[in-house]
Amino acid sequence: MKARVSSILIAILVLAVGFNRSFANNIKARFEDDKKITYKVTYNGIPSGYIIWKYSGKQEVNGKEAIVVVLEADTQILKLLNLTTNEKVFLDSETYLPLKVQRDLVFFGKKEVIEEIYYQDKGEIVIKKINSKTTKQVLKQDKPIHNILDLLYFFPKNIQFQKGKWIDFNLPTQKLKIKMIGERTLRINGGKEDAYLLLGRGARRFNLWLDKKTRLPLRVDFITLAGKITIIQQEDKHDS
Repeated sequence: MKARVSSILIAILVLAVGFNRSFANNIKARFEDDKKITYKVTYNGIPSGYIIWKYSGKQEVNGKEAIVVVLEADTQILKLLNLTTNEKVFLDSETYLPLKVQRDLVFFGKKEVIEEIYYQDKGEIVIKKINSKTTKQVLKQDKPIHNILDLLYFFPKNIQFQKGKWIDFNLPTQKLKIKMIGERTLRINGGKEDAYLLLGRGARRFNLWLDKKTRLPLRVDFITLAGKITIIQQEDKHDS
């Protein structure tokens, strides 16, 4: 049971249309001046860790300009999950799609380094895991290919929502469907924010509240057999 729950939580927490050149500026603008966004993680209402996103500039990946965003997370959920991770997500500055994801994980004291390379034109993902020995896996997927991180945290601004209509996305190992339930006012950090409430269906089910202006997630709820995991944006996200 613990192993199954741990795999579910890792999938959730280590989690994935065209844009023009203004995409890079849009991403940077979402972080505002301090280039930092902080989320609190709770498990069945118990504080269980944090997730921090940082804007890290631009870099070239396989000849393409990429916007680099960095995720830092430290999560401890009872005896089910002890996870520290540092990840870099490289997003194509023209298409919003992932070009590369680098992950440094420490899971119950065991370190693992994972690199994912996305070949969007071929519909292919190459995954390398580096431990005592290096393993390589090649996956095929329909195009375009998203990553759960870019979908949840940097939802495409150009996608138009229609209430009740499902939108399909391709992730490396699964298909994901998202639909808008409606517009809501979310009480958060002692105030109110106008949001879109989205319902997600794939390997895991989730509810996602997106800020109507920025399309940054205000809150994400995952319901599992072990309980509810909530990721909620903190008002001190711009503190240094």
